[in-house]
Amino acid sequence: MTQQEAISRLSRYQSQSQSSWRDEETSRRIAKQQGWQQYSRRIAIKVALSMTNQNISRQELAKRLNRSKQYVAQILKGEIDLSLNDICDIESALNIHILQYGFA
Repeated sequence: MTQQEAISRLSRYQSQSQSSWRDEETSRRIAKQQGWQQYSRRIAIKVALSMTNQNISRQELAKRLNRSKQYVAQILKGEIDLSLNDICDIESALNIHILQYGFA
């Protein structure tokens, strides 16, 4: 089978309408990103308030987290997708509760 014959054969299965899967996937990604960004901003506010109340500098928090000052800056800007482990480390470093949970 030649390349032209293969293309011709495959063309019979091609949809005449434009597929919207790419647009749908982009919409899903944006929605997911906006969701975590909302939580990340709330965490940033709580961390910033705690740092202010405890008189802790970015450098001190970075030292407690064993991370860079740039990492702390990203947290405070709400620009970083924090893992559960990251959140637990922040809670320990500042002696605060970020996550609220209850068990039945």
